[in-house]
Amino acid sequence: MKGIIGCSEDAQVIIVPICKEDVVRGGMMVGGDEPVEMELRPSAGDKEALTWVCSPSDRPGMLFIGLGERTRVDVECVRHAAGYAGRAVMRDKLEQVQVSFGSLAQCSLSAAEAAGAWMEGWSLGSYAFDQYKSAAAKRVVPVVYLEVEPSEVVEERIRVANRRAEGTMLARDLANEPPNALRPETLARRVQKHFEDTLVRVEVLPVSSLELQGMAGLLSVGRGSVHPPVLIKMSYVTDPSKPLIALVGKGITFDTGGISLKRDYNISDMRMDMAGGASVIGAMEILSRSEAALNVVALVPAAENMPGGNALLPGEILTYTNGITVQIGNTDAEGRLVLADALLYAHRLGAAEVADIATLTYSCTGALGSKYAGVWGDQALVDTMQEVAALVGEKVWQLPLADEYDSYLDSDCAELCNVSSVGEAGAITAALFLRRFVHPSMKWVHLDMAGLKEISAAKGYLAQGATGFGTRLLAEWVLHRAAQHEGKEGV
Repeated sequence: MKGIIGCSEDAQVIIVPICKEDVVRGGMMVGGDEPVEMELRPSAGDKEALTWVCSPSDRPGMLFIGLGERTRVDVECVRHAAGYAGRAVMRDKLEQVQVSFGSLAQCSLSAAEAAGAWMEGWSLGSYAFDQYKSAAAKRVVPVVYLEVEPSEVVEERIRVANRRAEGTMLARDLANEPPNALRPETLARRVQKHFEDTLVRVEVLPVSSLELQGMAGLLSVGRGSVHPPVLIKMSYVTDPSKPLIALVGKGITFDTGGISLKRDYNISDMRMDMAGGASVIGAMEILSRSEAALNVVALVPAAENMPGGNALLPGEILTYTNGITVQIGNTDAEGRLVLADALLYAHRLGAAEVADIATLTYSCTGALGSKYAGVWGDQALVDTMQEVAALVGEKVWQLPLADEYDSYLDSDCAELCNVSSVGEAGAITAALFLRRFVHPSMKWVHLDMAGLKEISAAKGYLAQGATGFGTRLLAEWVLHRAAQHEGKEGV
């Protein structure tokens, strides 16, 4: 859904985003070159309200989508409105639609901002994971015409929106896949195939290479499965003179908890334990389309965490390449074990900065709920993450790297245990664990997205299933950090 600037004579519906103030008096003129007077109920302007108006057969119908109070309308509000409108149109299987931005002209948004936000929200809200449904259930994808004055700024905003949506939908596709269709090696092949005609260079490290690299965590976590672990490495280098930025995403394609078996009634969503890895892959898709001058490497340590005759056992001690020994207190705390390997490898590759993202702890969900991801790390990197989060509408909240809790990870037999000995601050202690594997010369930021990997019912531009959270956030974070290095500001 690329979005065409202009009007369509064949549009089956005209979509009109409206504010509460637009309908408070009842009547309003809508409809482009030949406006007609419509009288709507005041509630039509309420946020998320959808109002269909049928028209004579020689005129298109109209769909009004409420934005709420005009003073509170921003790009995120427009994204969500577009998501609701997109799903409504898709349900009616309409083939051509036109969007009128007349009401938005009175808001604080420019035409370019409105058009870009609309197309981003429309594409993401219209998404559905339907690869395994019959052909009869396949959706009609409408052509979208935007009533805005054409300009290079508008076109660039739409291009950015399309890039962000495509990367996020790639992440959603991967995270939504059933576990029998996405083992570690098949994930690697999917990534190789996806990027084969791009500037992203993909390298897959099999078990033999992982052994040479001394990746104790990844090898141990993957031992219990008949499907071996891999490390997926993606490089996008258009300016090698820039400091190397690394992205690391947890890629546990299914997490049973291993020997410390999960006790939940339904763990089918544990196929999404690689949602962090999916967001990293999606971010590389956005970056590869940006044509920006970058020096980026992305790492996805991928494994299945399964019980079995050769599975990792509680009590085992692992030795990492930085000399740290880790005793396994719980095999269900496997994400930090594989991320530790990737963080160490990022330093060996020469990364100056690294951002990792993972569905790491239920504790973070308990602390922040399902709307915010936790963020920890070097303040300059955290500041950029928070700035970008506000830009793309993906919320983060900084939590402390509290040294007072570091002793919670002490082990009687090794330098470190992979779980806390105290029943509190689980998300913080997980971040403290990861910090042990960040080289002092490398700046680091950590995102815990456990509560944001999926949504049970569609809302705004979030379609049911995997959200793709972090994809747009990480891509924009890389772009902002690269720009900051260029200007030497906030570095």
